[in-house]
This record gives sequence, structure tokens and C-alpha cells, in this order.
Amino acid sequence: MASTKDFKNRIKSITSIRKITKAMKMVAASKLRQAQRNLDVIRPYFKTVDSLFNEYQNASSNESIVNNKIVVPISSDRGLCGGINTNVVKATKALVTKNNALDTNASIICVGIKAKDQLQRLYGKIISTSITDVSKKGVSFANASLIAEEILNTNYDTCYLVYNQFRSVLTQNVIESKIASRAALENSYNEFNNYEMEPSKSDVLFDLYEYYLGLKTYYVLIENVTSEQGARMNAMDNAAKNAGEMIDKLTLIYNKARQASITSELIEIISCASAVSSSKN
Repeated sequence: MASTKDFKNRIKSITSIRKITKAMKMVAASKLRQAQRNLDVIRPYFKTVDSLFNEYQNASSNESIVNNKIVVPISSDRGLCGGINTNVVKATKALVTKNNALDTNASIICVGIKAKDQLQRLYGKIISTSITDVSKKGVSFANASLIAEEILNTNYDTCYLVYNQFRSVLTQNVIESKIASRAALENSYNEFNNYEMEPSKSDVLFDLYEYYLGLKTYYVLIENVTSEQGARMNAMDNAAKNAGEMIDKLTLIYNKARQASITSELIEIISCASAVSSSKN
């Protein structure tokens, strides 16, 4: 059995860990409030633009054939946030797999270092670009526009944005948002013949597509950051609780070991005193 000194050191070490996890929970809670405010600001505006784009997309009468597929997993750059990154990676693997084999017509643009680390070994051949440190530097529309530009520079028929949708601190849902390519929507132009557009209908609708893709990317980045902070807050809270339970168990074992040690010393003292008394007699 370990000595009382070993138990004391373990209790001290776990107590330090609990202090760290509690501090990380408070930091995550503060960042979560800010992320939720940003999400509440962008969500109504995005829903309006999303509704407009869906009408434009639904006006397409032809069913596009998907040959080239691009998957954009949105993950975090830091860990200790539960299984949200693993869930995004699982969904990405399912999208780039066809008949239990790697789909050679699929490509991946990784956003966040955690998705890249998990996909690099088996799917490194189809990872075209990796973008990191987005959440560390702070999500902005400029960063989202760079990601959208990277997507537009890739030849694809369908784009999937895979991210975590924030529902609550305890719940984050993985969403696979599908966006058709601009070429697949060209036959929708005739639906706008009754409108006059400057400089031209083609330019306006192309600009709408670019803007929507940038706005959509910005929105899902904020959703994912909010989910990350909520998951981290929950994970650190659970870690602090587990550390507290472990400290209680170790303290109980430490007290028992200490009592046993004191009892053993008392028995030795009494035995020695009895032996001395017997020798004198």
C-alpha cells in the first residue's frame, strides 16, 4: 500500500488540477457569453439572406449530377472541448467515403487544426488546403471571406460545410450544410427575367452567390466557436467535479492509512513499554 506521503502528494496534485479546470471553466463561460452575443446579432440577418438564396436555389429545375464534391469540416484549434471535433471528423469521413472506399472525386478543405490532425493520416491525399488559427485570432467576416474564396477556387459540383450547431451548453448538433455550385444554379437565371438588374443579371446573381457563401461561412464559424466554448465549459465542469470526487476518495484513504500508521506506532510503543517493565520485574 502506498505511504501517507504518496497520498498527500496525489491529493495536492489533483487539487492543483481542479483549480486549473475551474479557472478554464470560468474563462470558457466568459467567452461563451461573447460568442452567444455575436451569434444573436448575425443569426436574424443570415436567416433573411438564407431564405432569399434558398428561393434562388429552389428555382433550379435541373437535377445536378455530383461528380466533384468538396467537404469543409469546421473544427477548433484547441482541445479540451469534449467530442465536438471528433463528431465533425466522423461526419466528414462519411461524406468522403463511397462504397466503403475513399471517394477520389472528393476533396477536403480543413478549417481548424484538430480536424487536420485526425484526417491527415488516412485522408491526407484528398486534403487540398488546411486553414488554422481562425478561432484563435477571432472570427471575422474577412477570415470567412478568405475561406469562401478558397472554396470558390476549387472545382466542385456540391460543397458541404460540416460544423457544430449550438443548441445549449449541453447540446451541440453536427450539421452537414449542402450548397450547390454556381454552375449548377445557372438555369435559375430565367426565373429573374421579370427584374431589371445592373450591371447585368449574371453579375448580380454571381455576386449574390459569392456573398452568400462568405456570409454562410462566417455564420457557421460563429456557430462552431459558440459550440466549442459551450462544450469546453461543460467538459471543464465535469473535470472539476471528477477531481473533487477523487480528492474525497483519496482523503478518506489517506486518513485510514494515517490512522493505521498511528495505531501501529502506538502498538510498538506499548509493546516496548511492556517489554521494559517485564525485564525490570
